[in-house]
Amino acid sequence: MGQDRGCLSVPNSAWTRGIILVAAAISGALALLQGGKIDSALLRAVFPASSAVIFLLFIFDRWAWRWPLVGGLVTRPNLHGTWKCELRSSYEARAGEVIESYLVIDQTYTRICVRMLFDRSQSISTSGDLVDEGGRCVLYYVFRSEKSALEPDSNPPARGAADLKVSRKPRVALEGDYWMERGTKGTLATVGRSKTLYDAFPAAQRDAFDE
Repeated sequence: MGQDRGCLSVPNSAWTRGIILVAAAISGALALLQGGKIDSALLRAVFPASSAVIFLLFIFDRWAWRWPLVGGLVTRPNLHGTWKCELRSSYEARAGEVIESYLVIDQTYTRICVRMLFDRSQSISTSGDLVDEGGRCVLYYVFRSEKSALEPDSNPPARGAADLKVSRKPRVALEGDYWMERGTKGTLATVGRSKTLYDAFPAAQRDAFDE
C-alpha cells in the first residue's frame, strides 16, 4: 500500500497511456471487423489525446477534487492540511497529560501520507488508507516514531498503528485511537485545522488554527 513512505501512488503515465492505447486498438479492431478503415489521422491523435488525459488526471488527483464545485461530486473527505490535536497516552512519563500535537496530512485523491509532530519526537506513516465502513470513513495508518537525540532511551523509536474516525458534521474532524508495539496506547482528537503543511512542531505551534 504505497511505495513512497506510505504514499498511495496515482496511476502513472505509462499505465494511463496503456489504457488509452488498448482502447484505441479495440476501437480499430472493431472498425476492421465491420469492414471500415482505420483513419491514420485518428492514430496520430492517440498520443496527444493520451497526454491530455494524463494531464487532466494529474490536475484532478492533485487539486481539482478539492475544489468546491468538484468536491461535491466525490465522496472522499478532504483531510489535507495540518490538524492541531489533543493526545492522551498511557506512556508512564506523560500519563494523565493532555499532549499538544499536530497531525500533518498530505493528501491527493489517490494518496495519503500522515505525520505526527510532537515537542519531543515525530512519526511518519509507512502505509495508510481511507476506508468506508458502512457510510463512515476511517483513516487507518501504520507509522514509525522518531525521537529526538536528547530524548531518554526509555522512549526509543518504535512502530505503531492508528485508526481515526472522520466526522463531517457540523465540521470535518478526526478522533480515534493509536497503539505502539512496545505496549503503550492512547487517544487522539483534532481541535483545529490549518491549510499549511508543517514540518516542525515549533512552526505549527505558532500558527492560528481554525476551530
